[in-house]
Amino acid sequence: MANQGDRAGNVTFVNRFTVAGEPDDFEKAFARIAEFMTAQPGILGYTLSRDIGNPKRYVNIARWEDAQALRAAVARPGFQEHVQDLRQLAESESDLYVERQCYLDESTPAS
Repeated sequence: MANQGDRAGNVTFVNRFTVAGEPDDFEKAFARIAEFMTAQPGILGYTLSRDIGNPKRYVNIARWEDAQALRAAVARPGFQEHVQDLRQLAESESDLYVERQCYLDESTPAS
């Protein structure tokens, strides 16, 4: 059953990347920004997944308590330095979504 109502403020940031160089270089740079982002207040989850059919395409999914937590994280010193590293290696397109329904999360194992 969906968890509805209590998650109204949660947002999901979706960032799609197309890597111009070597995927390994991109993954190393991404790991550095992931270390920075996962230390920020309000982060709920942070993943990087690679396209099965195209090893130069990735998607990053970041879940936050609310949009303000995300805004505060990207305003912190050091964030722009990490972003510049990624921009040298890949083009990106991003969107922000408000969570409407949640069926499974880390605290609810699949049956």
